[in-house]
Amino acid sequence: MLYRLENDPDFQHIDTRLLVSCPSSESDQGGLFLLDFEQNRLEKLYTGSCSGMTLVNNQLFVASDNNELIVMDQKFQVIQKKQYSKLDFHDIVRLNDQVVLVVETANNTIGCYDTATLKRLGEIRFHVDDKDVHHINDIWLDGHTLYVSMFSPFGKWFMQPMKKNGAIISIDLTDFDPTSKLRFTPEHHVVVKDLYMPHSVMMHQNELAYCDSMSFRAVVESGTPIQLPGFTRGLGITEKALFIGQSRMRHILRIPHEFSNCTLDGGIYVYDPQFRISRFIPLPALQVYQIMVIGSNIFKKE
Repeated sequence: MLYRLENDPDFQHIDTRLLVSCPSSESDQGGLFLLDFEQNRLEKLYTGSCSGMTLVNNQLFVASDNNELIVMDQKFQVIQKKQYSKLDFHDIVRLNDQVVLVVETANNTIGCYDTATLKRLGEIRFHVDDKDVHHINDIWLDGHTLYVSMFSPFGKWFMQPMKKNGAIISIDLTDFDPTSKLRFTPEHHVVVKDLYMPHSVMMHQNELAYCDSMSFRAVVESGTPIQLPGFTRGLGITEKALFIGQSRMRHILRIPHEFSNCTLDGGIYVYDPQFRISRFIPLPALQVYQIMVIGSNIFKKE
């Protein structure tokens, strides 16, 4: 149950359906959850580590940090799964009906994969080394512009993990051939800088939005940053609300000194931007990765 939001006069208008992906962590196996606010229902659809998600041809493509690509049908049944080497998959987006782009954090690359065979075709590379120096994590394709969130566009983020070197970059994929190898230098493409381990970059109504994760914030370009009490990751936006994920902090020694407290609860904030109020929906998971807003007529599980 979603904490009876339908009986809350400030939130009873929320009727959104969400898919929420959760990576595994400690004893938590992770999984995929459906949150239906109209029906006041929470359901676990899949057990296993899940990170990014995207819809292609009425199928759900899921990237797992266990180095798997998973394809599900509209009943959330796994119809295809493929294991890869240690690429540390994070996000995944649809390029077209034939190709998905998958973040390969371990290699500073975004791989291009055939949607029918899950075969790797080409790549977008951000560093010559096959070692995580940028920690690229999430991507969003807006027309021909690809937005990428990362811990540092300069490299070697791990040398100063508590420094606000994070950024959002944008690259132009006009005429991009997914079977080719494309190279970019991230520091030359920065559109937002001085972030602290950002995630969940997206565009909504021509405005850039993202989670400034270790600053415990969600940001929409034209608005006041939304301050929360824990590590933010996962973002969904509708006309009525923002849905912001919160995860258990994995590295408590990195908690910024300006905060006197950091909550370790995993779940979703339902935030009303008009009145600047929120409710928290706990999830039976330690980590939240992605939040996908889905329509009322798709992915109806029988």
